[in-house]
Amino acid sequence: MHLRILASSIVMMGLAFTEMPAQTRVSIPENLTLEAAKSLLISYNPTLQAERLNVDIEAGDVIDAEKRPNPSFSVGSEGLSFGSSDRSFFSNQELSLELRQDIETAGKRQKRTRLEEADVEIADIEVQDLVRLLTFEAKKVYYQVVLAQEDLTLARDILDQFVGVVNLNRIRYESGEIAGGELRRVEAAQYQFYEDVVAAEVSLENAQDRLLALLGSTDFDQSFKAVDSFDSQFVPPPPQELRDTALRERADLAAQRAQITRSDFGIELEKARGVPNISPFVGYRRDFGDNGAIVGIEIPLFVSNRNQGGIARAQAQRRRQEQLVRLAEVRALQEVQLALNELEGNRRRIEALQGEYLNKARQSRDIAESAYRLGGASLIEFLDAERTYRETSRLYNRVLYDFQISRGQLELAIGKDLQP
Repeated sequence: MHLRILASSIVMMGLAFTEMPAQTRVSIPENLTLEAAKSLLISYNPTLQAERLNVDIEAGDVIDAEKRPNPSFSVGSEGLSFGSSDRSFFSNQELSLELRQDIETAGKRQKRTRLEEADVEIADIEVQDLVRLLTFEAKKVYYQVVLAQEDLTLARDILDQFVGVVNLNRIRYESGEIAGGELRRVEAAQYQFYEDVVAAEVSLENAQDRLLALLGSTDFDQSFKAVDSFDSQFVPPPPQELRDTALRERADLAAQRAQITRSDFGIELEKARGVPNISPFVGYRRDFGDNGAIVGIEIPLFVSNRNQGGIARAQAQRRRQEQLVRLAEVRALQEVQLALNELEGNRRRIEALQGEYLNKARQSRDIAESAYRLGGASLIEFLDAERTYRETSRLYNRVLYDFQISRGQLELAIGKDLQP
């Protein structure tokens, strides 16, 4: 009964989604948080909406399973004579009318219904699992936007800083301190940093467009800022707690376990099919003028075939499903461990860059710039220090992104979000 109520509620939910206009405009806020992005994903992602309709499809099968077999009506005539006769048309033949109703035995209808209700429940769990997968995809693309924003800020800062150096050299050139060739080399070097800005802008636009598409938007002219930043301070719960959470929370595991329950219902149904149905019938017969009633019952004789093959097949499918559940659990625990390994590796990379390399690259760039402004360093030395700082800063942003994605992979592996 509770599955029937679940099926009804899911059907109503599905109708609510199908009534939504296909061209609904997805409005993206100018300052987009990750939570807002996930909410939009659940409401508008086309893949998710299509998967929800599978629940409605399975609910339709429940309706069919609940129905009893239709009765059958037959009319027959024998001995019809077209020769001359003193008798009337109806008295000159054998006429029979028969109404037959198949009656399912051994609770076939109830067991068939339970089987279809199990399919509805599995379809609903599979929707939840798709939400899990798409949520991770949304996190990944969202933080691609964050990474592109950070890279663009870095590129603009470096370009602005180098523009100051170019302006200084123009003043030196006008005052006769440097030759024109030196000024031209500095101006030519500026283009490389301008190219970085253009590439970062394109990368940001592409990341925003990927996120818009994932959220179900067709308006790629919308502009927004991803306001959530990278969190390098996240510390995961103990590994055993994460493993227990994965085995308890993951929707794909729940769907596999629900398949075992469905297999049990399937075995019961196959056993019931080994019991013959009965078909009582009533009717009327007119035999060359004599009227009579027909009453009877038809019972198939299951002498040798009592659906042994169907029962054996259903039992084998259940045993196979038990192994698939075990396989899914092993894979889930493996995913948890791999995500922990990635998280720890990225944490060490962040600590190394924060503690030593990034500061040294920044200090080297600042020293080289000061020395170049004072004439104590060549342009090549200054550009080399600038490029080292740029690449180290880019690497740092990328490591922060990788750390955030490895956290998302851990949340994907355990089937739920973790609090900071």
